[in-house]
Amino acid sequence: MSSWLVPLAVALIVVWVVVRHVRASHSDTLLDEHARRRIGPDAVAPAAVSVWREANRMFRSGEAEGLLLLAEIGRQVPRRRQAVVDTWLAALRGGVSLGLDAPWRTAVQRELVAHLRPGDDFWPGMDLVAPGAILVDLDLSGCRVRRVDLVGAVFLGDARFEATTVTGDADFTGARFLRHALFTDVLFARAAAFGSVVFAGNVSLRSAQVADQLVFVRAKVSGRADLRGAEVSGLADFRHVRFGGRALFGDVVFHQDAWFRHAWFRGRTDVGSALIGEAAEFGNARFGRRVMQ
Repeated sequence: MSSWLVPLAVALIVVWVVVRHVRASHSDTLLDEHARRRIGPDAVAPAAVSVWREANRMFRSGEAEGLLLLAEIGRQVPRRRQAVVDTWLAALRGGVSLGLDAPWRTAVQRELVAHLRPGDDFWPGMDLVAPGAILVDLDLSGCRVRRVDLVGAVFLGDARFEATTVTGDADFTGARFLRHALFTDVLFARAAAFGSVVFAGNVSLRSAQVADQLVFVRAKVSGRADLRGAEVSGLADFRHVRFGGRALFGDVVFHQDAWFRHAWFRGRTDVGSALIGEAAEFGNARFGRRVMQ
């Protein structure tokens, strides 16, 4: 090896180690750096209110550093966590005119999910309240949240809620899923509402568990609706639902009434092995193809 290559290799290794160290300690210094920037170099300690305002200002301006600074505030001050989550969700409710394009939305969602999924950086007991939000390829699989309010939200790309746990009510009323919606193995510890929801692709609630009522009134499903193995402890309300593709209810368990009045099943319907604890109502329901029993 040439004599000049050895020092060069050593220098590169040193640079790499320094960069790793700087990145590892970056989150620990964000608060102090931005507080000093706001209140001057001679300040003894950062002002919490100033830090919070600075973080929000930077975040609203679309600066990635503001996103990280808010996350650091949440780590260091647990009582601020819901406020941080609410700030992120407020951004996702904003329109494209505010400069929040798809890459920025996915970055915000990625940071959000990092704290909603159980692990080293998990923030328990968070409410997910973002009516009218625009969400891009949202993946909340394996997350654990308290209440969900995504009324009127628009989901671009696939929406994944696989094995998600919602300990409070979940309300998706009027939402639009523009591709596939995956709620496989989800646990709704209370009620789940999907009234008037539009599913442009497939929707899966396979093996889902709903501890209270499940409401799908006037929902429209263009693709396949898969509820095989799902279990609903309360009322299951599918009145006026339009199933455009296959409707699969095999091995589903409805502990109380299951209402399908005025529902329209355009594709093949499979209700084999379905168990209904009380009444099943299909008054004025329409079936476009055969029903598998």
